[in-house]
Amino acid sequence: MSDTDTKAFANCATGNKREELAERFTQYLKGRDTNDNAYVVNLNGAWGTGKTYFVTEWKKLVEDKGHIAIKIDAWESDYLNDPLAIIIAELLEQIKLKIKNHDPKFRNAERNVASAIFNMGKSMLPIGSKIVGKHLLGEAVTSEILDLIAAATGSVANHSTVKDDLNMGDLGLEVASQHKRHKQFTQDFKKQARELVDFALEDNPKKQVFVFIDELDRCRPTYAIEMLETVKHLFDIPDFIFVLSTDTSQLQHSIKAVYGQNFDSHEYLSRFFEQRFTLPELDYFEFLTAEKIFKTEGFKPLPTLPAINSAEELRAAVALICEQNKYHLSLRRVKQICVQLEIVLDSKELRENTYPILTLIGLVFGNALYGGWSNPKTTYARAGLALRHTEKHELIDMHFNTVNVYKLCSYDDQPKRNVNAEYIIEDCSKAIKQLQTSPSISRFNFGDVSLRCDFTNPYFNSLSLSPTQLNEDFISLCTLFKNKVIASKSKLLTIIENLDIQVGVIEK
Repeated sequence: MSDTDTKAFANCATGNKREELAERFTQYLKGRDTNDNAYVVNLNGAWGTGKTYFVTEWKKLVEDKGHIAIKIDAWESDYLNDPLAIIIAELLEQIKLKIKNHDPKFRNAERNVASAIFNMGKSMLPIGSKIVGKHLLGEAVTSEILDLIAAATGSVANHSTVKDDLNMGDLGLEVASQHKRHKQFTQDFKKQARELVDFALEDNPKKQVFVFIDELDRCRPTYAIEMLETVKHLFDIPDFIFVLSTDTSQLQHSIKAVYGQNFDSHEYLSRFFEQRFTLPELDYFEFLTAEKIFKTEGFKPLPTLPAINSAEELRAAVALICEQNKYHLSLRRVKQICVQLEIVLDSKELRENTYPILTLIGLVFGNALYGGWSNPKTTYARAGLALRHTEKHELIDMHFNTVNVYKLCSYDDQPKRNVNAEYIIEDCSKAIKQLQTSPSISRFNFGDVSLRCDFTNPYFNSLSLSPTQLNEDFISLCTLFKNKVIASKSKLLTIIENLDIQVGVIEK
């Protein structure tokens, strides 16, 4: 089954959260007045928030409600340098799918739209560029030079139409005439495009056209501006709703690249958007799931404490470490470090020995995030910053996030205390060390097993982190790995450093 055949948001890593958000956005947009004009919104989200997936699924959702919906990847099409043609081509394709019988009226409307586009193209300033070229270069200019000027500006006119005796007065009349014709052709295009849409919506007159334009911030700055201008000036058509999905801060940088660093790009963009929506960042577990991190055919369980038996459990363990270091982590950096972690986990030493998995993950992240700091002085101490809270020091600019994993409660619902990740990580590390020094001891005190654990986050519950679960995993390790143990944090860090992996990430 293809992605287009599945129900909207059927495989969403956030459960129902993103679907509910798309429903709220849709209801809001349907409540806007589009009887006379289009409505244009900006969907803003930073890299890694899942904009492309969200927009793809949102498109499915509005299609399921009977609307026309098209999605355009602006970055894939910016080499074509023609936003108008791209939008019309996608619109025609969707309209044809909606119409069962392509009768002569529809064919005529289709031709009228094509004619309006052609006439608009002929009325653009590139024709004027030949006129200006003739005026500035003088009568001796050759037809070949005029053709080069026209080609450079995309002109569709024939240079022979330019009068040889053109003067500045003629130029003014020609420009005014061009402007008048272009204005008329623009009005004709909007009218013909609206009539074309009516064919597709004749059975659903209250439905609208949703146009999702994604990846605009990744385009060439000039093309991004052209797309915005095209939407604003040529598609201000009743019952059209445009959703432009961007990392808006990056789009503002692109605009400044054209107009200068002192240009108010924020105010400039406000000319185009009626409203701005913000796509919340995914939490780390949702991000790792959406990016399919650690997803492989036949995941091999890791011989660790706590036990890791699936990619989902590994993601949950990584997400916990990420939460502790959230003030120093971008989603892009998480993805980079996870590539490194995946290679470390597959090393021969780790496959053949048991070890504290949360400690290892923390050291991988700590080494990547803080290994280049000048303080603390040792590599081990710098990597260890990811695992525990450190007393504030004037030489260490470290912001650690203490993560409460669960609340211990009696079975009569009386709360006892919060248990944080640092406490669990240290207990697992001590238990593995005990297994190495005293393999005959098959018990470790992970806490009061008579109390109930109320987890603060659903994905923490997928890990074996309660005292009862950790005890069970420890007993299993005592049987299988009593003589194959890596308990030393410095030994784990040595394994990480010996691999010396420098991994970048390609942004998609």
